[in-house]
Amino acid sequence: MKRIILLTLTCALVAVTQARAQIITAWTFENDPVAVNNSPAPSTGIGTAGSIGMNIYPTPNIGVTTDDVLVGKNSDTGANTVADTTQTWRIRAQAGSSGAANGWSSAAPIGTQGAQFAASTVGYNSINVSFDWYATTQGEANMQLEYTTDGVTWHNVALTLSGSDAGLQVLSNSGSDVNTVTGSYVSDNILTGGSSAGQDWFTGLTATITDPNAANDPNFAIEMVNASTGADDVSTQGTALNNTSGNWRFDNVVISGTLAVPEPSTFALIGCGFAALIGLRRKSR
Repeated sequence: MKRIILLTLTCALVAVTQARAQIITAWTFENDPVAVNNSPAPSTGIGTAGSIGMNIYPTPNIGVTTDDVLVGKNSDTGANTVADTTQTWRIRAQAGSSGAANGWSSAAPIGTQGAQFAASTVGYNSINVSFDWYATTQGEANMQLEYTTDGVTWHNVALTLSGSDAGLQVLSNSGSDVNTVTGSYVSDNILTGGSSAGQDWFTGLTATITDPNAANDPNFAIEMVNASTGADDVSTQGTALNNTSGNWRFDNVVISGTLAVPEPSTFALIGCGFAALIGLRRKSR
């Protein structure tokens, strides 16, 4: 009888394991060529990626969106000493016919510059997001995560620090400061101990999307965008954004969820449990 009970418990445990989060779509950028790339392909699943707001504001001139995949270097470390030597994706603009440009601007309204990743969550519940983020010395310090369920309306969502995130601060604005997003954001401004920030890789930033509309949604997308504008739009050095240099980079962007309908293997495991219980009942007779 003990063996049968053990078999039943084992089947139940494996069935629960089958319900854990699975990757829907991910971008590691390792499958993309090292070159200018405004729409890097996902490394897993189906989805689209692109930057927003890089070709709108004069920095000092209106530039051309020139995002690119590049290989990280050990020297790309700041005060937190974390490096990423794999392929990553850089968001920026460069000079067009009008002359020098960088793309990032303190004149951009809140939530209008950064990166966007879209992937259908049809068939999945309990949507989760994770990614690694890097800002250069003159890159914007304040970043927020948003999501959409219809491709039109965007919602602010709180980030959780879970990787190599020493020095990164999770902050919140109640709405009293009109130059920063109402809601949650992170800031790579002054690291612990007062040292200047910048060139810091922060890994494993995560968020759980509890909105039921995000599940089973063909229009789901996320964006990592500027949380501040105007006087609040500072660089990672704590100084006013210079509007001529600086950028963000991303790696290991993952959208995951749990299957809304269990896999066939899960049904088989549940059947295994029932078989074990029936065997127990017969033996007891």
